[in-house]
Amino acid sequence: MFNPTINLDHATDALDALSPEHRQSIHLSFYAGFSNDQVADLLGVPVAVVEERLHDGLASLCDAMAIAA
Repeated sequence: MFNPTINLDHATDALDALSPEHRQSIHLSFYAGFSNDQVADLLGVPVAVVEERLHDGLASLCDAMAIAA
């Protein structure tokens, strides 16, 4: 049975387990709505670094959520 509270708890735990760099990139991109170019400018890193952080961070979230399911 689907329990939104448990799923939200797993998602929060998965986000908290990310490195600060991964979490910050995901926040700026998905929650704040910045483009990868804008995130790169804000963080002072190349766009490729932002793209790698997003890819790796989202992969970690997917893995964590699959384990929690």
